Amino acid sequence: DLRGVHVLRSRKDAAAIRRRLVDGVRRLAVVGGGFIGAEVASVARELGVDVTIIEQSPLCCERALGVEVATALTELHCRNGVDVRTERHVTGFAGDDCVAGVHLDDGTTVEADLVIVGIGVVPNVEWLDGSGLTLDNGVVCDSTLLAAPGVVAAGDIVRWPSRWHGGELVRVEHWDNAVMSGHHAASRLIVGESVGTYEPLPWFWSDQYGQKLQLAGTTHGYDAFAVVHGELDRPKFAAIYGRAGRICGVVGMSRPRDVLRYRKMIEAGDSWEAALAVA
Repeated sequence: DLRGVHVLRSRKDAAAIRRRLVDGVRRLAVVGGGFIGAEVASVARELGVDVTIIEQSPLCCERALGVEVATALTELHCRNGVDVRTERHVTGFAGDDCVAGVHLDDGTTVEADLVIVGIGVVPNVEWLDGSGLTLDNGVVCDSTLLAAPGVVAAGDIVRWPSRWHGGELVRVEHWDNAVMSGHHAASRLIVGESVGTYEPLPWFWSDQYGQKLQLAGTTHGYDAFAVVHGELDRPKFAAIYGRAGRICGVVGMSRPRDVLRYRKMIEAGDSWEAALAVA
């Protein structure tokens, strides 16, 4: 209930945070080192605000990017003056009316005039309790996005078996998925099963410190990794991920052409050796 503690889920949230950042906030604590937290930290540093990222994992964005690229991203924040506290948990907040700091599980307190909490969301499906739909971290659908006869789901709440994750149920909180799943779900209602399965290749981007990070494919269960252009500690690089002898993902920092090239190879099911050969 302290003033100065925000989430970032809507345009209204963004406007409120921006007002605080440009109106004299000196110390920002970001709880969560995922993409929301990392992007906010980048903007705040560019405005000259002191920033601390508090992340429970060993690295920022490790689940999405894998150890190698997550290490490079975490170091990028450190080079830009962010105090990154990894493997730490929040135990409480300091302050009476306005937030003054964040208490951590190691007994320290991060002083802060503004706190952004970016630790994920819970799908808003409570209103569907008792509907007969299968609710499990979202609305569970088949591979065509059908949740029940005559019922489809789309956007952040849909959970479906993804070809790119070995058939495992996934729920994707990316802008691109919200658009594409909406189109597919509508088509499923109109034309039926002939619409086919919903299997878009995962893709997203993140802007940090004037650089655009793009990821196509998935790092899920990757067992091979290679930097194909540049170096991970430089402003521009591209790297690929492999799984079971095939290329499964590509990440690029300000290398859109490389991301597009390897994205096509992922979609074609090309081998890891073929991907290395074009490096």
